[in-house]
Amino acid sequence: MSAVVDERADLPDNERLEFLGDAILDAIIGDMLFSTYPEKGEGFLTRMRSKLVSRAQLNALAKQIQIERVMESNVARSHESSVPGNALEALIGALFLDKGFVRTRKVVVKLLHVHFDIKEIEREDRDGKSRLLEWGQKRRKKVEFVVREEGGTGRGKHYVAEVRINGTVRGTGQGQSKKVAEQDAAQSAFRSMRSRKPQPTKPSGSIGIAAMHAPKRPNRRNRSEDQC
Repeated sequence: MSAVVDERADLPDNERLEFLGDAILDAIIGDMLFSTYPEKGEGFLTRMRSKLVSRAQLNALAKQIQIERVMESNVARSHESSVPGNALEALIGALFLDKGFVRTRKVVVKLLHVHFDIKEIEREDRDGKSRLLEWGQKRRKKVEFVVREEGGTGRGKHYVAEVRINGTVRGTGQGQSKKVAEQDAAQSAFRSMRSRKPQPTKPSGSIGIAAMHAPKRPNRRNRSEDQC
């Protein structure tokens, strides 16, 4: 498996498989959430899906399953962060072509349940921006959200947001609206700040999206916010 080619012409381009895998992944997660939460509305389902398929989480999942052991890439340093997630999408696309939707759904859903704590993700379904601002007020820290339009016109506009705490960038996010970009940046800031504190080594197990790289502990959300 390969990623975007920079120098070597002999490495194939997987962009078509990535496109297909992205669509299949959306369909699988949408179907899973629709069945799991029959009483929830579109807004909740959309937020949950966004957390599960965000680029940061796909990258983290790909690294957890050690996808780099079966991929070869030659990309610019600035693009390295997207390679694992892209490779995972390509793998899902290839699995769909070879085994069909039902088998692919079974594999993907199993991966999600093994590596993600869905209930924890549900508990994290809160307004991240408001939570971060509240945290800053309690601790007398200056929290700023800086949003800029990255490109596009009309419904195709794309925004990038930064969270600055006491002038230091602690998280970035993106989306098709300023609100979505800010919420994504807030979640990125929480993940970044949690990862800054060394954690004791514990046996691996299911983890929530917002604590992808940290061992799960009781009352983790409140303890993490105190650490920010």
